[in-house]
Amino acid sequence: MLHLQTRLFGVLLAWLLFAGICAAGELDGKIAVAADGRETNGQISMEAGHAAYYLIFDMDGNLLEAARNPHAEAARGAGRSTAHFLAEKKVTVVVAGRFGPKMAATLRDAHIKYIEKQGSVIDAAKGVEHAR
Repeated sequence: MLHLQTRLFGVLLAWLLFAGICAAGELDGKIAVAADGRETNGQISMEAGHAAYYLIFDMDGNLLEAARNPHAEAARGAGRSTAHFLAEKKVTVVVAGRFGPKMAATLRDAHIKYIEKQGSVIDAAKGVEHAR
C-alpha cells in the first residue's frame, strides 16, 4: 500500500509540475509596439499615447493583432487611457519612440515594462523576444 501511495504522489507531483510549466508559458505575455499603421514592416510611432495602432505580438514575435488605439485622437489623457487599453489586452511589454510621464507611471503601476526605441515594428518585436 505504501508503494502505491508513493507512486500516486509521484504522478500527482509530476502532473502539477507539468501544469505549472504550461501555465507559465501562457503567462509569458504580449509585446505591443506603437505604430502609425497596421503593417509589421512600418516604423515605430514616436508618440506612445497617440499612436494610431498597436501591433500586438506573442513573446515569440508572432503577430497576434493589429489593434486600433481608441485614444489616439484624445485631446487629454491619451497616455493613461492607452496604458489601460493595453493592460486590458494583457500586454506585458510596450515599445514606442517616446512615453509621456503619465503613461509611463500608469504602465509601471500596471507592472507593464516599457521600452523607448526607434526603428521598424517587426525588429522591435523580435528584439524584445530575443532579449528575454
